[in-house]
Amino acid sequence: MLHSPACTRDFATSLVGRSGRVTGLLRNGTYAMVELDGEPGELPGGIRRWPVHWDDLELSQPAPRPESADAYRLGLSGSGRDAVHHAVPQGRETGLCGQRAYPLPVMGWSLSFSATATRACPACIH
Repeated sequence: MLHSPACTRDFATSLVGRSGRVTGLLRNGTYAMVELDGEPGELPGGIRRWPVHWDDLELSQPAPRPESADAYRLGLSGSGRDAVHHAVPQGRETGLCGQRAYPLPVMGWSLSFSATATRACPACIH
């Protein structure tokens, strides 16, 4: 775990050797979001998903390439339970639909837009 974020390296001894699957790409594909297998009580720190650098992973099969929608950041309009998920291109503050949307930065990177999310903007999907 030499290349992963510090928060992941802190739990390296508990993470090495565990199985899971890649559920997304972070920081323009530099990191993988890995969802661990197992029950919540047996997960390191009780956390199921971890950002891991590709060089720190041992893959049993090739990781899936992102769909075109994954190339966009997640941006929100509205608030609380009424928030709508928008696909926001890098360097912009408006979704593909033209509505102003605010990205959710996490540790210096942004979450990817998912066209399958229940609150995904229909105009941004098309």
